[in-house]
Amino acid sequence: MQEQSRARFPALGAVLSFLFPGLGQLYSGQPTIAAVLATPILVIGAGGLAAYLFIGDRVHSALFNSQFLTTLLALDLALLMWRLFAIAHVGLARPIGPVVTSAGAAPVTGALSSAAGPGAAALAPIGGLPRPSYLHRRPWEIAAVVLLIIVTVVMHAWAGIVLSRLDRTLHDVFAGGAPIASGGSNQPLNQPNYHWDGKARINFLLVGIDSDPSRTEALTDTILVVSVDPVRHTAVMVSIPRDTGFMPLPDRRIFGTGLYPDKVNSLTTVASQNTKVWCPDLPASAACGIRTLQRSVGLYLGIEINYYATVNLRGFSELIDALGGLRLCLDGTLADTTYTGPTWRPRVGITLEPGCSVYDGPHALAFARIRKGTLTMPNGTVVEQNDFKRAERQQELLVALGDQIASSNWVLGLPGILNAIAETVSTDFPRGDAGNLTSLLPLVLQRNITRVVLGYPGYVDLPTNPTVNYLLIPRRAAIRAEAKKLFGARGLKGWYVGSPDPYPPASAP
Repeated sequence: MQEQSRARFPALGAVLSFLFPGLGQLYSGQPTIAAVLATPILVIGAGGLAAYLFIGDRVHSALFNSQFLTTLLALDLALLMWRLFAIAHVGLARPIGPVVTSAGAAPVTGALSSAAGPGAAALAPIGGLPRPSYLHRRPWEIAAVVLLIIVTVVMHAWAGIVLSRLDRTLHDVFAGGAPIASGGSNQPLNQPNYHWDGKARINFLLVGIDSDPSRTEALTDTILVVSVDPVRHTAVMVSIPRDTGFMPLPDRRIFGTGLYPDKVNSLTTVASQNTKVWCPDLPASAACGIRTLQRSVGLYLGIEINYYATVNLRGFSELIDALGGLRLCLDGTLADTTYTGPTWRPRVGITLEPGCSVYDGPHALAFARIRKGTLTMPNGTVVEQNDFKRAERQQELLVALGDQIASSNWVLGLPGILNAIAETVSTDFPRGDAGNLTSLLPLVLQRNITRVVLGYPGYVDLPTNPTVNYLLIPRRAAIRAEAKKLFGARGLKGWYVGSPDPYPPASAP
């Protein structure tokens, strides 16, 4: 370990050790120290590669574990110290080289050489020719080493910030509470008893929450189910219009027909206001609203909704900006003179031009939320917009989001993206199983995913008295037929679609 540096260019040695600890020491003729510095890095690298090759699934899941991320953070700090030592050791060490003699002066020899200490003889010029001296480093060489040290610190600091932000984001997203951006605290709600084995069909309820400050309640303006079959490698996306009425309930305790007599987008608010009546079986009253909607949608489709995810629309706009925008396309000019939206104040009204463009967050959100405007086609045809057209655009936006995620370079923007996700999304899916969940993303984000909107005229009838209450009336037989095609006839469950029973049981099972 006492080998003396023989590097003629310490800055070059520092660059080599910056690239890989020990390379600079090997260049400077210090093989022992080079081996000491390189061996731990090689062992860690080999261990990581072996883990990826042989137990890749476990490693993938471990990335979502808080303890594992903390370990990576500690490893990042240790590696920083190790690299700084390797760079400084060779880059700032006193180099060995011949002494410069002035013109015509005799080279350093004899007693002077002996007085200079061991190795001084090596400083004598060869063949009597003077050589540059490396005993005194040039300022640019020191500056180069300092720059390498700064770059190394910045690199590892960025990695530490990302790991810390990732851990915090995962904590917020998988807490299961209302997103922070919608006024929630992300406190954990009661977790479902269901545990996904990674092979069975899994169904998610995706709820878009409009938490506009001008409103006294947060409305679920987007209600969408994503169902994935990991065995058959298929996925479907089903939208339920917000004005759908007469949604099924598990029993007849509250309403004799077992049907909710108002719009589905108000169900979570109503249930949350009287949790003892609506959710006597839930230990956490804060979960009542979303669980009630989850049960109702499951009965409506004839499937069991295993987990839910809530998306705050205001935060969703910020997420789109963090990703650099979304590429969306329109066949004509989409305009709504009354549009406001949670990210559009204080302006009123919006016009989106035809063709394909990269939309920022507020414009992309408008693309997904307009339902009262018009779409003017190039030939002059005017198509009135409604909740069904909006649901189609919402599905298109989610597909575009998948495209952007797949193609984005997250290296510099990752901390901001993670922060936007933490303030936008929340799910009750267990964090420990999130590694399995990521394996489904290619299926969910594929552009040819099956997409269905349960709207008019195929699946609902228009209101009988729209001036009093605009309630879309479900066509139960049509919904059952579609559910059989999407999920299979054998898999349908529940009294509304899964059986011919006209009413649910009188009390909860």
